Amino acid sequence: MPRHYKILGFLLVTIVGLYGCAKGPGGAPPAEGGFSAAKAQKLEEDYRAAVAARDQFRQKLVAVEEQQAQTQRDLEQARTAAESLRGEVKARTGERDALQVQYETFRKNLKELIGSADSAVGALNLPAPKPPADQAVRK
Repeated sequence: MPRHYKILGFLLVTIVGLYGCAKGPGGAPPAEGGFSAAKAQKLEEDYRAAVAARDQFRQKLVAVEEQQAQTQRDLEQARTAAESLRGEVKARTGERDALQVQYETFRKNLKELIGSADSAVGALNLPAPKPPADQAVRK
């Protein structure tokens, strides 16, 4: 087989291949207005729906971000309040402990004074005082 037949065969196959690729799938030539316009309209409707959904989700995102920021501020206020209450409890506990120590010291001093007064009375050996007759009758 001569070489020019091979080249002609190759060119024929290439041209038919290019024609097939240019034609596109489906085998039928594309309609000028019907199918393409309906498909384009459907795509536009889908696009509008997607844009509306995107805008709605953005609004929801903004609302959630605002709510999250408010919750964060409330949390910080609660932490600050808790810290101040802890400090106040610590101060009150210190005051209570100091008063308790003062009370115990006062009690011990009273016991010592009572003990020294009893020993002083016992050293004198005085008889116990009798109540006056007026008070004995009134009882």
